[in-house]
Formats: sequence, structure tokens, C-alpha cells
Amino acid sequence: MTTMKIWMLFTYSLACFVIPACNQGGLGGPGTLETTSSAVSLEGPPGSSHEGKDDGADRCASSTGLAALPGYKVRVWAKGTTEFSHPDAIERDEKDIWVGFQNVTAKDGSDGKSSTVVEYTVEGRIERTFSVPGHCDGLRIDPATHLVWASSNEDGNPGLASIDPATGTVTLFTFDPTVHGGGFDDMAFVNGKMFIAASNPNLDASGVNVFPAVDQVTFQGTHVVLTPVLQGNATAVDVTTGLQVTLNEVDPDSMSIDPAGDLVLTNQAGAELVFISNPGSMTQVVTRLGVATQLEDPTWVPLAKGKFLIVDGTTNTIYAVRAPFVPGTAYTETPDDSSIASMFGTVDLKTGVVSPKIIGFKKATGLLFVPDVD
Repeated sequence: MTTMKIWMLFTYSLACFVIPACNQGGLGGPGTLETTSSAVSLEGPPGSSHEGKDDGADRCASSTGLAALPGYKVRVWAKGTTEFSHPDAIERDEKDIWVGFQNVTAKDGSDGKSSTVVEYTVEGRIERTFSVPGHCDGLRIDPATHLVWASSNEDGNPGLASIDPATGTVTLFTFDPTVHGGGFDDMAFVNGKMFIAASNPNLDASGVNVFPAVDQVTFQGTHVVLTPVLQGNATAVDVTTGLQVTLNEVDPDSMSIDPAGDLVLTNQAGAELVFISNPGSMTQVVTRLGVATQLEDPTWVPLAKGKFLIVDGTTNTIYAVRAPFVPGTAYTETPDDSSIASMFGTVDLKTGVVSPKIIGFKKATGLLFVPDVD
């Protein structure tokens, strides 16, 4: 499918949006555009859950301006405070939700400031907070050890910290000077191995990233040891054409795990998803899918019953979204500099077509599916 056809399908789907009429407690009908100046405030005291027992109710949060397709119901799940702000990455471990708040910090850590990692209950109540140096952009939990890993400074001078939930101990790790010139962003765990995205790479004179885009992470004490897994100009098979192509990972960003257990790298500015089967092994296979626009945090629905948590860094808000989710569907969000900025929607993994479901976020920065717990 050509890029133009993908773009036409992407933009055409916006025609069906409705804006929740908050003073009526519901969504407008298909094809309508309803606005109101009398919004329902769902805000509570700091640390409280904004979700409540009527999580499925058609509501919109205070003065959000969000517009959603019928069936998508949005509520405020939690908000930052004066002590921590600008939420970004979000992760779950059993019944706890972890969020990295970047506060106001330089992306290369040059200001010497710190970010805040917050541990919430699944209902959105604050349990503990932890300080980590630098600008926290990646947050992942090792499913084997349950350690929380926070990466910092994606533009340069990278840092890495682990948080032990059992003891509350924060351990800092160091990197050698980066070969790609930038920092490190998101992480993922596959088959007991830790992987990290090499962000903000230097490009050669022709605009190509010739450095590692994904590394496997091991440790010597508190020193990070990196082993290249995917070069920025590696070869891959294109999903839509079946032809071999040369990658150019100009913007390695978020990392995900698909239902097949493959590592998925988002080349954000390059508008593509790169799938790495058996990463770091002799049987590694790489495929790529071009998409209609810049994406972030592709996430697959594992169960029909549950909710998405969507982080909006600019409004200091985390939203809960419920809908008739279909297991296996890939959802995503777009950054604030995307062609359709800061939306939440689905991506077709055969064609690359992106279908917005909710628009109007100021800066969508994190995405997590949370299954309902009986």
C-alpha cells in the first residue's frame, strides 16, 4: 500500500469523531461534534484515585478538550502534583503501576536535576516515590526479578537506575561514552535478556545511522556492558512488499513486545516499526513496517476486559480509557510533533494504516494496558 493511500485512510477516519458533552454525561451521536463550556471535574485530592467505581461511565475530564469515537470512555486516573510533574513512561508489575515523572529536566542531564518515579496502586493511589538522577525517559520492570529500571538522558550522558520494590533501594549504573553520540531511551525484557534503544544517534554525511540502534544490556558490577543487536543500517524484510530493505534508524525510541514475543523498536522520526525475532541470537530475524506517521509505544491488547492508561505529559495527567477491546489488536499513540499530534488509536500491522480513536491530548507520552483483576 502506498504512503499516500495510508495517509488518506489515516485522515479520513477523523471525520467520525465526537467530543463528549460533559454536561450531558455522554458522547454525542455518530458524525456529530458537540462542545460545552460546562465540564465535569473529576479531580480529587493529591494521591487519590480519580477513576472511581463508575470507571465505565461516559465522562470527560475537566476541560480536556479530548474527542473520542463512540464507545471509548475516558476518565482521569491520576495527576501529578507540585512535587512531581511531566509524566512520561508507565509500567505495571502485578498490582502496582509505576510512572516516571521527568519534572523539568534537561534531556541530556546537563542541569544536574532529577526525575521522580512514582509507585501507584492499580486504582491510582500513590504508594511511594523515588528520586532518580537526570531526565527519566524509559521505565521497565524485569519480570524475573521485579526490579524497576529507569533510564535517563536520552539525548546524551545516559544514566540507568534500578529500584528494588522490596527494600526501596535505588542503585545507579554507569555507561561508557556512547559510540552513537546520543543517549539511551526505552528498554525491554525478552527471554530473560535486557535490551535498550540507542537514541539521538549521530548520522553520517548522507543522513544514515551507521551505529547500533538496539543493544543487549549486561552488567559488570554497576557498570553497563552493551552488546550490539541491531545496527542502524541493518537489512530487514519489508512486511508489505516482502522485499529486503536497508534500515535507517534515525530515531530509536520506544520498545515493546508483541504477542509472538518479538522485540518491537519504534523508529519514531523514521515512521516505522522494526520487529526483531529472537533478538541477540544466531537465529535473529528482522522485519519492518512503514506507518502513516510518527508513532510511540505500540501496545497489544491481551484480554478483552481491561483499560488503557494514557499519559499526557503536558497536562500532568494520566487517563484511563475503556472500550470494547479486541484481544490481539495493536494500539499506539503519536507524539506531539506527529502529523496528527498526540492521538490514541490502532495500527494495522499488515498495512501500516493508523486509525485514531481519541484525539486532543497535549503530549501523549506513555501507554499501558491494565487487565481487570477479578
